[in-house]
Amino acid sequence: MDQTNEHLWYALYTASRAEKKVKERFEKEDITHYLPLHEVTRVWSDRKKKVVVPVINGYIFVCITPDEMRKVKQIPGVVQFVRDKGAPAIIPESQMRNMQLMVDKSTESVEFTLEEIQPGISVRITQGELEGLYGELVKIRGKYKVVVRLEKFGCAMTTVPVSAIEKV
Repeated sequence: MDQTNEHLWYALYTASRAEKKVKERFEKEDITHYLPLHEVTRVWSDRKKKVVVPVINGYIFVCITPDEMRKVKQIPGVVQFVRDKGAPAIIPESQMRNMQLMVDKSTESVEFTLEEIQPGISVRITQGELEGLYGELVKIRGKYKVVVRLEKFGCAMTTVPVSAIEKV
């Protein structure tokens, strides 16, 4: 297959607090993208409000061909591709699918970390809203979490009942 025609997932740095604007611009340009969002409650001195914010501040994901990289970099708010050894880092389709499933379906909050997490036991979630998700079971601060790694990027994780998983 000609690599220039193959759609691959990449992570992009965005300007500070510009993730949603970049998402809107990608929609206008018909660029396949994914911005993981979740709802949080913000508390001010006079009120509480639920707001939708990015799971990963300063990043958005795109699924493009290498030929489309220049077009993507010209979108206002896009800073740079996340790189690995000087080249844009490719994120495997299966890892993106698992992260999308976790973020879009989880009723628990989803955290993202760029920190190195020790490898866990390979598991598959067998019931609940995340049924079918593959990841690693790790224990962090006394809680079992399922971690989805994004190659050369970081980890998304959420709390899952141990009864809802099976070892792979």
